[in-house]
Amino acid sequence: MIRRIFLGLAFTTCVSFGFSQKMKVKVYMLNEKSSPSSDTIFYDFNRPLTWNDFNGKPDPNHSGEAVTSSGFAFDSEMNLEDETFELIIGVYSFFTKSDSWKKTKVNSDYHLLHEQLHFDITRIGAEKLLQELQEAPINKNNYQTLLNQIFEKVYAENSRLQNQYDMETKHSIDVNKQKEWDNKIALELKKIKQNTTVLK
Repeated sequence: MIRRIFLGLAFTTCVSFGFSQKMKVKVYMLNEKSSPSSDTIFYDFNRPLTWNDFNGKPDPNHSGEAVTSSGFAFDSEMNLEDETFELIIGVYSFFTKSDSWKKTKVNSDYHLLHEQLHFDITRIGAEKLLQELQEAPINKNNYQTLLNQIFEKVYAENSRLQNQYDMETKHSIDVNKQKEWDNKIALELKKIKQNTTVLK
């Protein structure tokens, strides 16, 4: 019931700005689609995890019964239009099949839901990153430093939330606490569905 979160920073263009050139910023949630043959599952509200997605080799010495390997990241690109540079930032969250595993005896829907919520919490982290990037005073002088700072801050916050989830539910053993988290995360996801800005 432990997870790992991956840092994801990708700058596709490095540019030099002239004194008079301006920059505008657009931030979106990328609508990445997963291929059945891919090792990566991009978060999709209509595509919950199944036990068949957990393809990694179980660690017999690991105290957990299953591990969800998920993370969020962003890609960025710079375009020049007239005398204005446009910084486009795409945020996404993902699950890695080969790094996620379960032990043989773990097959219940209840335990799968616990793992799904780890992925859902990752998606909540991606939404937080999206919001903070949209609100940040990004400009041509600070964009590289600021993007990294914001990402690291949100990453740390999401890691603490993941740990809190496992601690309070005792890795799903506490059924009542698990139900509380089920409801809490469902409410957060409902808000996200209503408000997400998606780049297709």
